[in-house]
Amino acid sequence: MLNLDKTKTYLLACSYGPDSMALFDMLKKAGFSFSVAHVNYHLRKESDIEEKLLKEKCQKEGITCHVYSLTSKPIKCNIEKLCRDIRYNFFASLIKEYGYSAVLVAHHQDDLLETFFMQKERKNVVKFYGIKENSTLYGIEVIRPLLSYSKKDLIKYCVDNKVEFSIDKTNLQDTFRRNQIRHQIVEKMSKEERENVLMEINVLNYRLETLYSALKALDLSRIDVLLELDEEEFIMAINLLAEPFGINISKKSCLEIKNILLSPKPNISMRFKNDIYFEKSYDRVRFFKNEDINYEYIFDKPCTFSCEYFAFDFLNDSENRNVYTSSYPIKIRNIHKDDTYIINGYKVKATRLFIDWKMPLRLRKYWPVILDKNNNVIYIPRYQKNFVASKEVNFIVK
Repeated sequence: MLNLDKTKTYLLACSYGPDSMALFDMLKKAGFSFSVAHVNYHLRKESDIEEKLLKEKCQKEGITCHVYSLTSKPIKCNIEKLCRDIRYNFFASLIKEYGYSAVLVAHHQDDLLETFFMQKERKNVVKFYGIKENSTLYGIEVIRPLLSYSKKDLIKYCVDNKVEFSIDKTNLQDTFRRNQIRHQIVEKMSKEERENVLMEINVLNYRLETLYSALKALDLSRIDVLLELDEEEFIMAINLLAEPFGINISKKSCLEIKNILLSPKPNISMRFKNDIYFEKSYDRVRFFKNEDINYEYIFDKPCTFSCEYFAFDFLNDSENRNVYTSSYPIKIRNIHKDDTYIINGYKVKATRLFIDWKMPLRLRKYWPVILDKNNNVIYIPRYQKNFVASKEVNFIVK
């Protein structure tokens, strides 16, 4: 029994293997509305034959068949990830164009067990063991209705129901570690052994869910909160902070981060892949994507203005910001590292002020300064940790 909605139209990811063809047949017989998406990577000589047979099957059954055919073979470096990116980006484009509710993927119980054993072997930091029935990948909903079926179940279904399919011979080889686990462990498990491992997965996932729920209730940007956690909780907390950036932080890197938090230095950053950084700034931490922020606005006369970085109202009074009629045209831009500012007759580097004010690193790139018509810095808004805006304040940093 497929746990799906008959009022929706789905997109079935179909390779013409026994798993996806069994799901094709189940969907058709149960009266679900769906179309098919097939990717031909041209990695095997049988690929073109499978594409042709699948198209014929869809035409016979009155099912729309979308095919993406690669014009060149994927490079062999990390080919599994590259192929996954290709097919899921294809699925996402179809959902956007045709409005399908979700992608149906024919992952089964063997896939779930293989994934679990790989997670345990690699000692991955995970939020979920095995494979979820419902998840979001590449910005689209992915549903796996066959996780209760074994590979043998699905092949038997195809044979019993006279469903044609093709076997990918590369899955029979032990080239990849996943294939080794499949052939040497999962396929040799008894029904009782499978049930025991599935029960273990459920127990572990319940524990993870409980821990993550507790952590989400905390302010994990605070260093004092993070340092109160035990090692396992700390690793989970760091990965929660990194989650919006799509990166997984290893146990080793988490322990390096803990050393950063314990360091007496108030400001430290640590780089991860794709220009994602971890930053300690006084009593707070965060992950961020390193981006060049540069802006510049020129104003010929007193006015009001608002942008994503600051807002001001200089129509009535601006002398409290050292802006006089003789200052125009004024320029407001983000801080430059060589900017200086006159305070009590002394020239001070703006970056020195930021240190004295204990300004978080994340603010320093886009903090605004005002320059007069001679390009002299005439005003730098002071950073105040507990600043509260009011109607009387005529210059606000956002």
